[in-house]
Amino acid sequence: MRLTTQDVGWNRSSKPIIEGITLDVQPGETLGLIGPNGSGKSTLLRLMAGLLRRPRGQVFLDGQPTETLSRREMAQRIAFVEQLAETSEALTVRDVVELGRTPWLSALSPFGPQDEAIVNEVLDAVGMAQMIDHSWDTLSGGERQRVHIARALAQRPQLLLLDEPTNHLDIHYQLSLLRLVSTLDVTVVMALHDLNQAMTCDRLAVMDNGRLIICGAPADVLTPERLASVFRVRATPLHDPTDNSTILRFHSIEDELI
Repeated sequence: MRLTTQDVGWNRSSKPIIEGITLDVQPGETLGLIGPNGSGKSTLLRLMAGLLRRPRGQVFLDGQPTETLSRREMAQRIAFVEQLAETSEALTVRDVVELGRTPWLSALSPFGPQDEAIVNEVLDAVGMAQMIDHSWDTLSGGERQRVHIARALAQRPQLLLLDEPTNHLDIHYQLSLLRLVSTLDVTVVMALHDLNQAMTCDRLAVMDNGRLIICGAPADVLTPERLASVFRVRATPLHDPTDNSTILRFHSIEDELI
């Protein structure tokens, strides 16, 4: 699915939060949103998901304005995992993930064996199959995050929006999640804080003070000058011989001034 934003902006209490965001995300691409805290990444994701109304500009899915789509049609196309998503504690893991099938169900097409197979498949993909009957209130923050990601995958979306998906996960599940995302046949937009993780994306969009600064390949975007001006750090590129990748080791600019 192709996602396009055209001159998108949004205010809170007359204060601009994001302004003039124009992006074109190609089908099957993984785009990383990066930037300091408060740069507008979460707001932009919510606008893409149709959760914030009346933005300036327009959002298109495969060329169709999102305001012409019903909530059900949006939910069949887009899955969004928020940074601090919550769910009623009265539910089990199975219940939460089954909610992801809701956009596809109707009186004529109730929850059936195919839906159950999808639920089992996505729970296995995020490493939570063994906890399918556990109560929500017994889960850790990282486990809850993996269940929410499973719920999103159960929607069978064409566009997956993730807001800091690795935040509450230990390193093993961070790597597992990013590897899983890389194998999905969907378009992905995800906000990330870890710039080394962000380097695995196809392209990076850098935001600062509510504006899009640049969008391009990770190597072209994460230049020394931009790291210093936007993120206030300097970085030493290191070579990892195991896979010939580049890893950044960061240094505080303030430390250099001492």
